[in-house]
Amino acid sequence: MATNGVSNGARAVCESEARSEAERLLADPRLHVSDRHRAFLKYIVDAVFEGRGDTVKAYSIAIDVFNRPVSFDPSSDPIVRIEATRLRETLAKYYEQLGDEPGARLDIPRGRYVPVFVEREHPRCPGEDVFDVEEDVVPAGEDTTASVNSAVRRKPYAAVVLASLAAVVLAGGYAVFRAAMPVPLDTQKPLVSLSLNAAQKDTVAGKAVMEDLAVSLARFGTVRLKSEAGTARTGIDRPETTYDVRMRYGEDATSVSLWWQVSDAATGEAVWTDQDRRQTGTGTRDDAIRALVYGVSRRIAGPVGVVNSMELRRNLPASTTGNICVLRGEFAVELRRLAALKAARPCLEATIAADPADTDAMATLARVFVWTGRTTGDDSYFGRGLDLANRAATVSPASTRAALAQLTTQYQVGQNDASIAAGRRGVVLNPENAELLAKLSMALFLSGRWEEGVRLAKEATDLVGQTIRDANFVMILDAYRQGNYAEAVLLARQVPAADTPTTVLKLAAIARLGDRPVTEQEIAAARLLHPDLDRTVAAMFSGARYDSRLKTALRTGILEAGLKSPELASNGPM
Repeated sequence: MATNGVSNGARAVCESEARSEAERLLADPRLHVSDRHRAFLKYIVDAVFEGRGDTVKAYSIAIDVFNRPVSFDPSSDPIVRIEATRLRETLAKYYEQLGDEPGARLDIPRGRYVPVFVEREHPRCPGEDVFDVEEDVVPAGEDTTASVNSAVRRKPYAAVVLASLAAVVLAGGYAVFRAAMPVPLDTQKPLVSLSLNAAQKDTVAGKAVMEDLAVSLARFGTVRLKSEAGTARTGIDRPETTYDVRMRYGEDATSVSLWWQVSDAATGEAVWTDQDRRQTGTGTRDDAIRALVYGVSRRIAGPVGVVNSMELRRNLPASTTGNICVLRGEFAVELRRLAALKAARPCLEATIAADPADTDAMATLARVFVWTGRTTGDDSYFGRGLDLANRAATVSPASTRAALAQLTTQYQVGQNDASIAAGRRGVVLNPENAELLAKLSMALFLSGRWEEGVRLAKEATDLVGQTIRDANFVMILDAYRQGNYAEAVLLARQVPAADTPTTVLKLAAIARLGDRPVTEQEIAAARLLHPDLDRTVAAMFSGARYDSRLKTALRTGILEAGLKSPELASNGPM
């Protein structure tokens, strides 16, 4: 038998040797493989060194390497099995040609797609599976006997195993067999239970506040509200989390306030306690209450709210599907790092495979595809993202996440008007979603609608009372557009942990100020913090088009800074 794919007698090498062999192998002209096989090999090698070995399945390889659609079914399309067999044969011939050269060897054991690295003098790793079949993802709800039957057709002697399995089924033991198989953990949106206290004079107002808060929480689409009717459960046994939100409402002649506390219902532990207050002197009491409700709602159920943050902290396997997978995907989009984007995709794809109508997973995967394309320069991801975003909006027209996905993907492919329309629809669906409002402000501004873009950016910032990355980018860009380069630099420096697009804009503004020594010093520092600087410049100028006046102004600053000059002009960091 084998341990982690390494057969008895073969000695695994250390990580540094494995990395060295992988780099040497991929660069060696003696390895005669097609571009597709080279991409296949690089994909599975990267997965090992990035700690994603458990996510490498036939489904993910088909989607990521062979550009199959998300509806790909490994049981009906054998492309991955066929290409894996060919790649194994090529590797075997390659290492035979090396003869007695010392070093490590990369093997892809049969039955798996995760490579192993062993000392080269030992024989090649054989397959350890009973069936000569690659490890496939079986779509949710599909009887696993179908996969077994398929394997039997490939190996006659497997009929004995099938006969034994049939006996277990007839004896009523198949349920036990299935229960013992590893099944990905599926998660739901967390339940939120609301309760509110108020002084007798504020009872009526407090009840109205809680009702408005329930509506506002539901608009984010990130939580489920627990009804007062009871704790009826569905027939599906899925682990779920519940958060209790206790509130105390009060008002006086000059303000309204809401004390609130979020607790984990399972442990009783308070995970967040705070108090929000709105003054009534500058407007009507109803306006103050509305602002109070919106503020608390965002902090509880918003994209970076308390509940979502707590859910992301749950120690769940990478293969977990459902709501946790969606949250991880959204977090990866905010990070905008290729490794995080790649890691988020398999579970999103598995979630959609299990439930093709999962709007949240489709919308999130659409945005993951867009940023994967932007970070790799592969524009084939954009069409796949647009298709998913449009499907999500068709399945659930009232989904804010679907509207955001359409805003992002349509803008990326140059459908600016459709993108803006999707953003407006999303803001109507959830006016409390400041992040969506900020992205809409950017789409408007980059399309040349300066005043409206700046106005919405300010509204988004006022909603949360702090800087939002996309809204801040619009404000910096507006100062730059008007030639206020010193102000643009000041605004950019005020952004904590600025991302690469903001840094590019800051460098362009510094260059326009005309101080070359400072410009060179800033660029050197930026390259240390942002290794993807040149790639980001190219990404900012590919795909959808900027307004021509803004394009000219940006191009001038980027050229003066000495950064790589892009050939095309496009959207900003959506």
